[in-house]
Amino acid sequence: MRPPTPPRTSTSTTSTTSTTTTTTTTKETIVEDTSDTESVASSTKSIFTLWSPFRSASSFNITPASSRRPSKQNSAPAIVVGSPRPSDSFVTRQKRLSRPTSIISPLPGFQEALLAQMEQLNFTNTSDPKSKVIKNLKRQSIRHSLVSQNKGDDYDWDFWAGIMCDYQNLNKVNKELIKHIRVGIPSSIRGMVWQLLAKSKDEILVAKYMDLLKLSSPYDKMIQRDLARTFPGHIYFKETDGQGQEGLYNVVRAFSLHDEVVGYCQGLAFIVGPLLLNMPDEDAFCVLVQLMTKYGLRGHFTPEMDGLQLRLYQFDALVKEHLPHVARHLDQQGVNSTMYASQWFMTLFAYKFPLNLVFRIYDVIFTEGIGSIFKFAIALLKKNQTTILGLDFEHLLDFLKNGLFKEYKDDDRRFVSDACELEFPAKRILQLEKEYKLQIQKELADQNMMEELQKTNNILKKQVEQLQEKTNTLKKEDNDVRGQLKETLDQLNSLKDEGSSLSTLVESLESQVKSVPIEIEAKTKDEFEGFCSENANLIGKNSSLEDQLQKAESILIDIKIRYAQSENDKEELHRRLYELKKLMSF
Repeated sequence: MRPPTPPRTSTSTTSTTSTTTTTTTTKETIVEDTSDTESVASSTKSIFTLWSPFRSASSFNITPASSRRPSKQNSAPAIVVGSPRPSDSFVTRQKRLSRPTSIISPLPGFQEALLAQMEQLNFTNTSDPKSKVIKNLKRQSIRHSLVSQNKGDDYDWDFWAGIMCDYQNLNKVNKELIKHIRVGIPSSIRGMVWQLLAKSKDEILVAKYMDLLKLSSPYDKMIQRDLARTFPGHIYFKETDGQGQEGLYNVVRAFSLHDEVVGYCQGLAFIVGPLLLNMPDEDAFCVLVQLMTKYGLRGHFTPEMDGLQLRLYQFDALVKEHLPHVARHLDQQGVNSTMYASQWFMTLFAYKFPLNLVFRIYDVIFTEGIGSIFKFAIALLKKNQTTILGLDFEHLLDFLKNGLFKEYKDDDRRFVSDACELEFPAKRILQLEKEYKLQIQKELADQNMMEELQKTNNILKKQVEQLQEKTNTLKKEDNDVRGQLKETLDQLNSLKDEGSSLSTLVESLESQVKSVPIEIEAKTKDEFEGFCSENANLIGKNSSLEDQLQKAESILIDIKIRYAQSENDKEELHRRLYELKKLMSF
């Protein structure tokens, strides 16, 4: 939350104002040392002002309007610090900051005075004996301020005044602190104590937060969509584009950029909500970072959610050990811890539980660590053990989600008391963590083996498929061959039949061939003999004709020879005639 406070002019003025609240019997001593305190304050910046949720408006690093969530209420331009005079936008912003920001701390004047006194104590020189007197007086003054503004509360205000005075020495959590935390942190200083316990303040981180607000997040739409679903019934967060939703939006969006592995998850807003009800958004961001890192909540929101799985494993084991009947009944009804306890651990019980119980859970977590969530979870089951054992699955799951806290709704101290009566040794929690890691390693090894077997199985499946395809192909080919063989056999049988008929035909033809020559010879014998005798006659005639032909040829040869001689003689006569004619011509 960011309570509205009037701007403080200077540390020295605050110191002087706070000094005047001391008793008159020591007035001279205080006045004597006031000038020393003021001189130190003027030269040194207060550490407390770095983390106080009651910081004055003048000390805010106002975020530019462009870096805030788009809304009608946040449309004013950025404030320029150190301007000569307040601008209209500055006045608008101051009016907005003057609205009540929380129902938890409605006393800005008291908180401002308390802050002033704590600042002055912060500058006190502890080595100076006089400063110790002043410190004791201031402690009394702080106690008086706390008591006067929280009348009717039964807190040990001396203790809390001491915590506020000596917060720099709050290095270890002791039994006295745990005892007072279990009674309850006064609501008026709860945000400051949370920051002290978490050691969350880091100016570098605050500066980074302011820078992150200027950037856009890939989860912007998701965050804006979920804002209305985060504490929808709470007056501070129900107003659309109100300061509560704006704070949620800024812190969650900045963290989504700060831790990109975690990014955004709806459960983050439920963790941030109780913080914003007790401190400004920049301080809520720093505390959220500490919750994630120092307190080990980050594992609840990583993609694998390994931290959440570990918590659930430890929780299941503790339920079996401390509430065996409940564990057996839940197991018989088929209800496992992921169905109801996941939202407890992811939102630190803020999802459904009343905020007065959630604040008390936060008190203990910041003091005793995140392991204390097991105490609250087991205490709730133990308190409602009788009811749980009488419900079936449907009603049981609804009761675990929505009705478990009713026994403690109006008695947060008894809730914390019952939870803190349960003791879970750190060795046992560590042992469960080791068992879980071994189980995870075994499961991982089994998973790797299963993956290898699946890969091998897939390879074998592919091989089987290939062999099946080959077998189908061979079957198809075999069927084709069988079909062809059948056709061939049919053809062979038909050919055999044809061969048999042809053999019969050949036999008949052979017998006919054998009988035909005899028949022909018998039929043509006489005619053949006549032809033979006639042929013999013709041969005789032919022989005589050949003889005659030879004679004629010999005669013809002689004639040709004579004719050739006559031609030669003729040529000789012609030659002689030519010669005679030639001689005669001479």
